[in-house]
Amino acid sequence: MDDVRVYGDFHRITPEIYEQIKDAIPFDQVQYDGDVLRVDHEGVYLMIDDFLETIRDLLPENGYGHVEYIDHLDWEVTRYTITPGKIEEKKVKVDNVLDAHMRDHGL
Repeated sequence: MDDVRVYGDFHRITPEIYEQIKDAIPFDQVQYDGDVLRVDHEGVYLMIDDFLETIRDLLPENGYGHVEYIDHLDWEVTRYTITPGKIEEKKVKVDNVLDAHMRDHGL
């Protein structure tokens, strides 16, 4: 089994922003369509903090992103929500993901 699975998407990434970040993208799989950047990684632990901070600082006013960092060894999911100037982080034990989702949505 791989150590981690990390995937996410960033919206309102202009070609100019993409040019500034493309060489710093730490993910194995990258898809960019001129507005949305999608990333994915399965394998060993991946350091993404610097990349998320760069995205945070470059996102335009209406930009946003989400990243799911699934740690298979610690059995934990870290959910990142990125908006201009802000990164929110929420950790959930994988065994508790459904319970947390239901609680967050009043179910």
